[in-house]
Amino acid sequence: MEQSQIAADRELNILETNLRLGRAEYFLKRSYLRSMPRMLGLVLGNACNACNIDCPHCYQEKNGDNLLRPADIGQQLRREFLSLYPYLATLRIQGGQALAYAGFRELVEDVASVTRRPLLSIATNGTLIDDKWAERMVRLPFSSVTVSIDGGTPDTYARTRRGSSLPLVLANVARIRKWKEKLNSLRPALDSFFVVLRSNFREIPLYFKLMYENGFTDIALQTVEINRANSAREPLLAENETITDHRDVAELFALMREALPHARRCFRQVRVSGLQTLFETHGYDASFLLEQENGLYPDSDGLAAQDAGEGDAQMPGEASGFELCPNPWTTLFIAENGGVHLCFLSEPVGNLYEAPLVEIWNSPQAIAKRLRMIRGNYMASGCSSNWCPRAREKPQIHCPPNVTGRLREEAMTAAEMAAPFPILGQGPVPSGLTAVRRVLSENTRRLAEMEHVVQAMDEEFQRMRRSVLVRAAAHLARKWDRLSGRSTLSRKSRIE
Repeated sequence: MEQSQIAADRELNILETNLRLGRAEYFLKRSYLRSMPRMLGLVLGNACNACNIDCPHCYQEKNGDNLLRPADIGQQLRREFLSLYPYLATLRIQGGQALAYAGFRELVEDVASVTRRPLLSIATNGTLIDDKWAERMVRLPFSSVTVSIDGGTPDTYARTRRGSSLPLVLANVARIRKWKEKLNSLRPALDSFFVVLRSNFREIPLYFKLMYENGFTDIALQTVEINRANSAREPLLAENETITDHRDVAELFALMREALPHARRCFRQVRVSGLQTLFETHGYDASFLLEQENGLYPDSDGLAAQDAGEGDAQMPGEASGFELCPNPWTTLFIAENGGVHLCFLSEPVGNLYEAPLVEIWNSPQAIAKRLRMIRGNYMASGCSSNWCPRAREKPQIHCPPNVTGRLREEAMTAAEMAAPFPILGQGPVPSGLTAVRRVLSENTRRLAEMEHVVQAMDEEFQRMRRSVLVRAAAHLARKWDRLSGRSTLSRKSRIE
């Protein structure tokens, strides 16, 4: 057998073993995981000059954070990312505009150096996909290309994505389709992402039609996120673009009730996020959205309740879908500031500049998040109430199933097979990154000491304050008694 085939078989074995072990640990509701994440998401940066268009609703800070800069630190981080690639089903790259980042091409080469699997997925505005990039995306191949398109007409698109044009983007998408046809490839899959705004929601049916005509297979719609960054740049953004008026909500609800069933027949999948919150807030039944079942759960194949197997996790009469949000068991998402999340919509559980990824994956914060979610405390775990339907539910403990049969055997087998596999590429961390982590760790330690000192000072201040108040009250009481006594004597003397 050729060496390349042996390497490919070993790589596939590592991937499949990790998927089986992760699946078993999810159904067994483990909080400390021996499996590695099956999905790694990277937000490369948010520098103003690293995105070639201007979206008023962009939620990024645009403060210059960049995972690939400075170059020596970026190279060392790429080495750390590389160690996880054999375990991944998806490496998701996004933001600002990944194709504009120095270092992105090298990151793509890193992927090509360790795997021929369709691992790489990218989110892009589509404006920089020239013929060379289109060919590269098909030849590698990328697993998917997600193009952000926030309008069904050129005019609306131009308002929401300033500096770009819808015909240009669709022409670039056509380049990818041409190379797929030329190389007889099914990949990359073409996905589209639509941010639902007050100014564009009436074009959702046109958007569906346009995406179908241009070869997109998966669609995702998400309500706009208003935060400090975009509201500072666009002070009227919340007033102009959030859907709050009951008449607008009613119109959007009716539109989605009519358009969504047809869209689900046209596309492989239509995911929605945030609309359930919006509709239920205004008293509408949003169950038709299937947001909980078809929400933003990347690489969650085989983890729905009905996949557990007879006699394992699924209870009689239980609805299909996810009994427990799978993201903290499948996903690592790294923001441009180094923050590491177990879901891209939740609070961070660590920072890449302070600790290695493999440590953060099972850090105390990560374990605590999984435990809280198992107990049904989604909000306490750091989930978003706007986009996560489960975060709004009444806490309900997800008890580990009485595992017998296939799932137990699968867990044991996967654990035994995973034992010989170390974390690939793990070893001494290069000095530059070590220095950064040492400094940040020392800063964290000093901050903790300062917090302890401040807390002790606050406690001492509160003790002194209580003592002063007690003495003052006693003094006032004595003075009142003396004044009361004098008043009594004065009245007696007047009577006499």
